[in-house]
Amino acid sequence: MSVSEKIDSFLQAHYGERETAVYRDLTLNLKKLLEDSSLDAKEGFMNLAALARSLHWSDLEKFAGGYLKETGLSDAEVEECFESAAIMGMLNTYYKFKSYLTADVLADPAFQRAGLRMNALSKPLNGKQNFEMMAFTVSVLNGCQTCVVSHEKALTTLGVSRDKIHDLARLASVVKGLSGLNVNL
Repeated sequence: MSVSEKIDSFLQAHYGERETAVYRDLTLNLKKLLEDSSLDAKEGFMNLAALARSLHWSDLEKFAGGYLKETGLSDAEVEECFESAAIMGMLNTYYKFKSYLTADVLADPAFQRAGLRMNALSKPLNGKQNFEMMAFTVSVLNGCQTCVVSHEKALTTLGVSRDKIHDLARLASVVKGLSGLNVNL
């Protein structure tokens, strides 16, 4: 079964015969990003897995994780895609909190370092570039400006194209939109 057929099958099982204009726009955008964008299928589905976990969308997790296992990712590598959402959820929440503070509060020594353990970021199983892509995508979804800027810079330093960075942000946006149509989340 092709990627397109797998996506169609997931959408059919999840949304049935829905045919609203919004649904059509969102699903066409999803298919384009996963089939015909600067992201290869593995990158698209790794990020889809991280987004699914961020949104607590178990059916999408199973879909993305199943596809990744079919492509040869180990259980540990697939789990890292899901867990990237967890570590970024922690960091996005913390750095978004810091963005609300005034300069005088931030000058206080108590706020000079996060003091949060993040060793998982140092040697990811899926490689630094893939992890940074998932961190960026989840940060876009979670709306953390500090993390979006940081991970965009890391991706640029790693040689990831602007087109790919833009497609990652668009993927986060489309998946968030689709989740809004899902009453079963």
